[in-house]
Amino acid sequence: MDEILRSEEMDQIEEVFAGAFSYDGRAVYFPVRHHSPACAYHLKKVIEGYDPDCILVEGPVNANELLEIMTQEDTRAPIAIYYSYRDTKGYVSEEKEDYKCYYPFLDYSPELVAVREGMKRGVPVEFIDLPYREMLIASEKGRGLLKPEEKNNYNDDYLLSRNKYIEQLVAKAGLRSFDELWEKYFEINGMQESSSQFVRHMLAYCVLSRHHSKEADLEAEGCLSREAYMAERIRKKEKEYKKLLIVTGGFHTPALVKLSRDKNSPKEYPLHAVEKGSEGTYLMAYSMEACDSLNGYASGMPYPGYYQDIYEEAEKQNPKAFEETALKYLVATGGAIRKKEGGLSAYDEICAYSMLMGLASLRGKETPGIYELFDSVLSCFVKGEYGPSTEMPLRILKEKLTGNGVGSLCKNAGTPPIVQDFEKRCQEFKLNIRQTLPSEVTLEIFASDRHRAISKFFYQMEFLNTGFAVKTKGPNLRTKRDKNLIREIWKYKWSSQVVAALIDVSVSGASIAEACTTIAVKKMKEEMNSREGTLLLTQMYEMGMKEQLPGILYRMEGILCNDGDFFSLVEALSGLIMLEEQNRLYRTEFEFKGLIGSAGDRIIFLLPLMSGLKEEDILPAMTALKTLYQLIQREEYRERQELFYEALKKLLQEEVQAGLEGCIRGILYGSGLSEVSEIERVCYGYMAGTHEKLISGAKLFRGLFFTARDLVFVGDSFITMIDSFLEKLSEEDFMAILPELRMAFGYFTPREIDEIARKAAVHHGIEGKELLALQEISPFIYKYGKELNDTILEKM
Repeated sequence: MDEILRSEEMDQIEEVFAGAFSYDGRAVYFPVRHHSPACAYHLKKVIEGYDPDCILVEGPVNANELLEIMTQEDTRAPIAIYYSYRDTKGYVSEEKEDYKCYYPFLDYSPELVAVREGMKRGVPVEFIDLPYREMLIASEKGRGLLKPEEKNNYNDDYLLSRNKYIEQLVAKAGLRSFDELWEKYFEINGMQESSSQFVRHMLAYCVLSRHHSKEADLEAEGCLSREAYMAERIRKKEKEYKKLLIVTGGFHTPALVKLSRDKNSPKEYPLHAVEKGSEGTYLMAYSMEACDSLNGYASGMPYPGYYQDIYEEAEKQNPKAFEETALKYLVATGGAIRKKEGGLSAYDEICAYSMLMGLASLRGKETPGIYELFDSVLSCFVKGEYGPSTEMPLRILKEKLTGNGVGSLCKNAGTPPIVQDFEKRCQEFKLNIRQTLPSEVTLEIFASDRHRAISKFFYQMEFLNTGFAVKTKGPNLRTKRDKNLIREIWKYKWSSQVVAALIDVSVSGASIAEACTTIAVKKMKEEMNSREGTLLLTQMYEMGMKEQLPGILYRMEGILCNDGDFFSLVEALSGLIMLEEQNRLYRTEFEFKGLIGSAGDRIIFLLPLMSGLKEEDILPAMTALKTLYQLIQREEYRERQELFYEALKKLLQEEVQAGLEGCIRGILYGSGLSEVSEIERVCYGYMAGTHEKLISGAKLFRGLFFTARDLVFVGDSFITMIDSFLEKLSEEDFMAILPELRMAFGYFTPREIDEIARKAAVHHGIEGKELLALQEISPFIYKYGKELNDTILEKM
């Protein structure tokens, strides 16, 4: 710490403060931490005291047209500006990818307070940061707004909260985290200070944070480019206005004070030309949950619901804002626990409040904060050792502190048409999207047209990857499971991510259905095999997109005819047959006959090439042959029978795996093209062959029983042949093929198994009740008899 607090740094802090915060100067700089109630509280005071004639706020300039909408009475926070950029010219990277980011605002966000206050006073307000695309271009890969995160946020405070200086400061103060340090010294203590003192302390903290950040890192983050651009905008505005108020992230403030006074700075920051329509800027409703730093929002304050209450109490000039808010959450948490478990008393709440105040005093805090609140609940509400079974009090507290508020936009907010369509359909279907808690709905999809319409809507939202709805139960056409179910159960939940995802695909259509159609057609034009094409077709079927079906079916026809992957075609055929079978249930008029025929023809064409299949591919191949055999029994596909049987006979001329041979011979027997005697001859051939050939007889039976299990019941000769096969096996060989035999006989029904057992008993001279009267033989007697038998055979 001694190294950090050198006198030259203190001199620098005083110099920055003198240049940044003087009501007599041409410009006042107000440093903020994004979403800080204390910053917002003092900023309002500074605006009242300084009375600026122009307010400049850190934020990308391409959102300036949204400022008026942000301040309308019926626009309620949380809200966010959504930026998107399609890098069609490859300025950011050679991959020419799409980018997006969010700029969230809460009621206590200092930037939103500055905009609202300026608009209320009739003072010009402007964002002054680089356009979003320029920030991307200025950042190195993996840095700044190019960090590999699912959800990038424009106002990321990590430069102000994560470096060596912060780590040492937290350790020196004896606190657990940066957030606890911030709350103690800037939120709790800061509310008690004058605005001048607060800004002085903020600037000291920001100067020291910046001092311990490397210049090369700032350049890689795009930080230096942004500051150069903002300084240029400030210098321009100083020529137009006498009293500027400049509200920026505290990390940038020291640099901006210096740069705006630098006469040698470039007059114009060069911007890149972009294609029309490659950028998008929208205002969107947001949620408390999305603004919580504990949900991955790096620049957010934790527990926004709690700090919203703190800010509202501070606005009322309540000197006990923190204490009364903490008490409010203690009581609310206690009440919720009693509703769920009933095991919490008023005395527990009194003890928690007493501990809350005691901890604050012990830790040298003017008043209890959020960390004292958590510790008191943990000590007084959690009964026993803290763990998964006792965590409910803390989980309830976290939910309440986060809040579930959702923002809303004014009527002329310029919402993209696809978002309007989403809201209209939710209203039409009476879906609750004014909360962030999940809701569940059960749909009778085959009994109600309205329920089927909701189901289509959910499938469309799922197709667009919005995260809005998830099916938890119901028929799954894509995996061909649970097709017997007649209800679908969905869980749906509104979140800001839903709106963001819809804005992402807004270029594909003005409505959800139109966007789904555009994206589906685009996907169908890409390179794909039959399996992938059928899966996409199934999704369109679920979404009820029949208007575009003719063109899609034409494209699918081409995919089937050009696919050389046998198993891809088999899955496609199975999927197409399944969709055709579902037509009546789903009350659709989709026509799949042509595609089914094409898939079947292509499979028949490839059949002679299937002789060299791997062992793991045999069952799928057998299933495919059986499916095709059943298909050509239908009147509309009988013309393909001859081609199919010829292909099977041609395949038998090759050396094929035993299971596949058995499957083919079973099909030929079932079609009347082979006799029982011929199949028995083949089986005896396996028994008379090499040891390896004999062992593979089990696989032959498995294939036979898969397609023609009735062979066993035609006379007694087949039972005799199976008995001969088993007699030829040694005990070791029998144990080796037992799993294969189990699968072979697994195709029979219980009644058929009983009949096979009866036939086998008769073959060995036992009938009826005699079979049931047989006594169990001891393993020891069996072993003695076997050894005796082996010895006699050896002597003979």
